[in-house]
Amino acid sequence: MTGLLEPFFDPAEYPVRDPDRIASPRLLVFRTHVEGNIARMRALLESAAPGSGFRHLRTHVKSCKSSWAVKRMLHAGITRFKATPNELSMLLDAGARDIFLAYPPLPPTADAIARAIAQALRFVPAAPSPFRLLAQISAPEHADALDRAARRHGVTVEFLIDLDVGMGRTGIAPDRAPDLLRSVLAGPAGERLRFAGLHAYEKHPAGASTADGGEIVETSMGRLAACARAIRALGRPVELIVAGGTPGFLPDLAWLLNDRTAEEIEVSPGTWVYWDSNYGLKMPGLFRPAALIFARVMDVTGTDRITLDLGHKRWAIDHGPIEVFSREGLEVVATSEEHTVIRHTGCDAGCAQPLGIGESVLLVPRHVCPTVNLWEDFTLIGPRGEVEIASCPVDGRNR
Repeated sequence: MTGLLEPFFDPAEYPVRDPDRIASPRLLVFRTHVEGNIARMRALLESAAPGSGFRHLRTHVKSCKSSWAVKRMLHAGITRFKATPNELSMLLDAGARDIFLAYPPLPPTADAIARAIAQALRFVPAAPSPFRLLAQISAPEHADALDRAARRHGVTVEFLIDLDVGMGRTGIAPDRAPDLLRSVLAGPAGERLRFAGLHAYEKHPAGASTADGGEIVETSMGRLAACARAIRALGRPVELIVAGGTPGFLPDLAWLLNDRTAEEIEVSPGTWVYWDSNYGLKMPGLFRPAALIFARVMDVTGTDRITLDLGHKRWAIDHGPIEVFSREGLEVVATSEEHTVIRHTGCDAGCAQPLGIGESVLLVPRHVCPTVNLWEDFTLIGPRGEVEIASCPVDGRNR
């Protein structure tokens, strides 16, 4: 199968020097491919908005959960980030100063948001702070939690209204959002909460980012734009819109820029930094895998069967078994918490050199975001396969 994947995954571009010195299983991050994905993202964004650089990107860090990756993005000029509560302190420690916490704020999360704003303001008491931390709401209860936290810490909290434009997971129906905004700002919360814009994440089919738009983009972004117009009719400016996850970020961005839906338009993909086979096989050529799993054969159980020292405690199985390897003719036939049983499909015609005990193989995660979350740290690999950092923390993992 590997030969069909180029240029998505060419094993020759993933050298590992002295593999015997690397304990297995292990998560490896290949620096060259992270940097290549960053450059590729800029080119894609500028194909929709020439000369804009990373202006329209608010990348989601739930995929990498790593201060190392965040610092690489900051160094490249990416300054706006989207996160869930577990990644907030990691982003702050890495130096991020423009963060959208895209999670309904129950009281503990609301308190963390207000506390972070208060701490940031204390560092710059004599000047307007460059720090920005946005919350989201989609119900009066969210606004109440933010209001109580803001009063407790003596700060003002900016928020986006989260719209459900097709995902069916969180968010308010777009036609109900103006009433929610009116009631929040007219009540006591209006003293401490400031409306900044809208957030929407549609259920988009994989592959649509390479298309011109499509019915889902037209419908979901149309509902978002109609909501923005209704809010402006109330006399409230819509300064910022954050939309577009990995599958739909390019057509969403193009649609919103053409519509001029808000003063600032951002898209928020996350998987692109490390990439995976689920997207790579459906959207070939968009990005390259940068986070792979290094494993070894721990046993040979038959003429065409081997068992790896790796189970689904170390790779996410929610999108199905791993299907892309650095060796030809391998397929998963059984998995458990600590083992993965592999079949040599080429052995039907006679295997010349089946993998033996102790030999290593690289596996491309099928769903990289939860796979990364299963690791405490990773090994950073340089361009010639050398170990640059033996242990880089996945420091957004359990916070």
